[in-house]
This record gives sequence, structure tokens and C-alpha cells, in this order.
Amino acid sequence: MPAAAYDYLDLDYTLDLDAAGSPEITPPATWASRICCDDELSVANTSDCAANWVMPTFNVSRAQYGSSADMIDWAQTDLSGRWGLRNSGQPLHRLHNTRDSAANRQPICGATRFTADPAITEDTCDEFPFTGTYEGGALNGVADGRNCAQVTSVRKNTTGGLASDWQTVTPIGTVAETEKCVRGHIRGPLNSDGQ
Repeated sequence: MPAAAYDYLDLDYTLDLDAAGSPEITPPATWASRICCDDELSVANTSDCAANWVMPTFNVSRAQYGSSADMIDWAQTDLSGRWGLRNSGQPLHRLHNTRDSAANRQPICGATRFTADPAITEDTCDEFPFTGTYEGGALNGVADGRNCAQVTSVRKNTTGGLASDWQTVTPIGTVAETEKCVRGHIRGPLNSDGQ
């Protein structure tokens, strides 16, 4: 485990294949990699490490996060960026600096940038790519959230279960599919619990 907030370990590998009594089969293969570790996980008081040759997958459950999860899926399949979509899109890279994260959110969801929809109780501004990534908001060249694709939650049921009642999103207006982000009207708990 890391000794500090962020640390890494460089590894060098050599693979030498030999068969007893035979000449060398192939020259030894060598490669290097890095394992990165940090303590900035979303789960309090935990730390972890990741190998840079493995792309981690962050799954957002529709059953738990409803329209917030649907907004991410919609962005990954309907917008050309396909951010974080396994085997298709570019990976997301988490920011370690909370000031950069706040600066990413400001042009998309800042106080003068987003107007809550009174038809959605506890409407909040949800965005993807996440503002806590290098691909989010200002770091992705977004100066105004109006330039993001716009979506809104759709109420499908009245069961009293937030995720099952508000399970999908629908686009607002025309979507060019080349937008650098998506901004959604998402019920507060579905937005904040999914981050």
C-alpha cells in the first residue's frame, strides 16, 4: 500500500522460454510497467493500487442510480466522445486536485450556468464526463454548459423508489452527437449518491 497520498512502483519483467536440451526458443522478452497507488478513493479511509496495463471499469448501477446511470450510458453510446466506454472510448483519468475539479464544474453547473427544472423535485445539475476527471468540463475545453448535450430525467413509475421511478433520461432539443459533455437534470440523491 502507498506510503503517501500518491505513490508508484516501477516493475521490469523478463520472460525467457527454454526447453531442456534444446537451443534457445526465442530471445528473452522484456517489458516495463508501473503500478500506481493512492488514498484518494471514494470509499473513506481506503487506498488501493492499479496496474497501468489494466483498464479499471467503473460500473454505475441503473437499479441504484436510475437516471444518473442512464445519462452516463446515453453519453457513452450516443455522443462521439464515448468517454470511459470499455473497448470503445478513451479512458477517464481522475483528477487529484479538488480546485481543478471545482474549476471543471463551474462552466457547466455553476450558479449562473444551470437553471433547475421546477417539474423535477430536487433537480440538480449532473454532468459527464465527471468534473473529477481530466476529461471533464473546463479541462476538456467546455466554457459553457449550454454547449453540452442536454438531457432531463423522465419519471416512469410511481413506486416510491427513486431509481425505479426516475430511471431514464431523454435529450432536450437537438443533439449534434459531437458535444464534449452532457448536462442533465437529475434528482439530487441519484446524482450525489452515484459519485
